[in-house]
Amino acid sequence: MRLFIVIFIGVILIQVCEARRRRCPEGTWNEGQIVQWIMSNYTKLLPDAEDDVHVNIEMHVQDIGSLNEITSDFEIDIQFSQLWHDPQLSFMNHSQCIGNITMEPKFLHSIWTPNVCLVNSKRAVVHSSPTDNVMFILYDNGTVWINHRLSVKAPCELDEGGFRLFPFDTRRCTLNLESYSHNSEEVTLHWMHEPITLVRKIQLPDFDMVRWETRKQNIFYPNGYWDQLQAEFTFKRRYGFYILQAYVPTYLTIIVSWVSFCMEPKALPARTTVGVSSLLALTFQFGNILKNLPRVSYVKAMDVWMLGCISFVFGTMVELAIVCYITRCRSSFPKEPDSPPPQSATLYSSRSSGRFRPNGYVNGSCRSDRGSIFDRSRKTTTASAHHRDNSLLLRGSSPPSSPMTARIRAHSMATPQVVPVNGNGNGNGGVYEMGMFVSQTPLTFEQVNGHEADMAPVYNVKRRQRSCWQCSIQPESIDKMSIVCFPFAFMIFNFIYWWYYLSQTFEQVDQPGVSVTGHS
Repeated sequence: MRLFIVIFIGVILIQVCEARRRRCPEGTWNEGQIVQWIMSNYTKLLPDAEDDVHVNIEMHVQDIGSLNEITSDFEIDIQFSQLWHDPQLSFMNHSQCIGNITMEPKFLHSIWTPNVCLVNSKRAVVHSSPTDNVMFILYDNGTVWINHRLSVKAPCELDEGGFRLFPFDTRRCTLNLESYSHNSEEVTLHWMHEPITLVRKIQLPDFDMVRWETRKQNIFYPNGYWDQLQAEFTFKRRYGFYILQAYVPTYLTIIVSWVSFCMEPKALPARTTVGVSSLLALTFQFGNILKNLPRVSYVKAMDVWMLGCISFVFGTMVELAIVCYITRCRSSFPKEPDSPPPQSATLYSSRSSGRFRPNGYVNGSCRSDRGSIFDRSRKTTTASAHHRDNSLLLRGSSPPSSPMTARIRAHSMATPQVVPVNGNGNGNGGVYEMGMFVSQTPLTFEQVNGHEADMAPVYNVKRRQRSCWQCSIQPESIDKMSIVCFPFAFMIFNFIYWWYYLSQTFEQVDQPGVSVTGHS
């Protein structure tokens, strides 16, 4: 059985070889002779045709290297194919057994080419591994097929929103193909039936290629119209990195800033540390994200999020300032006395001691110098004038310009008279004190102290009235209200933020084009 199979295969191979010899009999031209004949009779001019030359183009995407947002470009490796018909290159009449000839790339400089190039590329290099990756196939009917393996660096245009939806944005990178030497009257460009093919689904560290789209345009230049073929690749940003590196940490920072609401209102250092640390953490994180993005003058989605979170942390600092202010007002507001003071007391002023003494006591003793009354009576006017400048003390010292001093001075100067120090008013054997002006009616406690409105300036009264209204709010009640209002407001902010930007992202992706999943 095995011998039969071997014999059968051998017979088939012999017949194939005989058939090949029958198609290419001896005496026919070989490939070298055909190429030599073609090049010797070829003129490098526009092919003779009644109409323009039709060039069909296709593109095979091998890989996409990177997409840079700072320079707004991407790197792509493609196999770029061109097909056109040139009657001068036909060799059907010279060989019946050769259908096509694979020629050396050097012959491309000897024939006419449509000179199709990537007009918007920043850099395009033909791969050399180790020789130039260029394929040139010539068919017997004069059809030319050229294939280049290129590494292209092309620009990525911003969409209508630009970076406004970052990090939920999409990028559109375009390759524009034109004939650099011939306008549309000489060369017409067309996409093939399958213009773009992919080896695999393209996934970058930050982006996914979600779709591609091809179109044809007619571009006007000063010397005519040119056909332009466009291949547009749409990339959607993979925002999982930013969820972990930006959004989750900001959530934790906001929650930590709310811890200050659970602290005592008097714990000022601890609450300040929590608020300032949260604010600095958000600012530092915001700077790290922005340094990898181009400087644009409009607001991005990430800006809205970070500025919103910073505003919430700043709100906790404002709440802390209000709580501290109310706490200070309540601690500095005077308390009402427990029991009213004595209603009346007979007070006298001694010039020798400068203190008030009740009922004739001067320094705790009585003096019996009778002649002193006549000596002091001669200096009554001088002593009374000097006495106005002395300070009067009632339970401590009182400034000369205080309302209490003015009240006592005005009352005591009403009726100047000689008063017996020992309380005996008959003048026999007693010691009299001159230079002391005592009213016949004793001063009461209300007359000495006066009304609160008379003692304090008017602005102090108004300030206490304002403090009375402010201090009626408890600091603890503000913290209790904040620990409910802040999370509720943050939830509303989250709902509006995610609803708006995610809906915008879905609208960008759901646009006409060829999905990558169908051609991967």
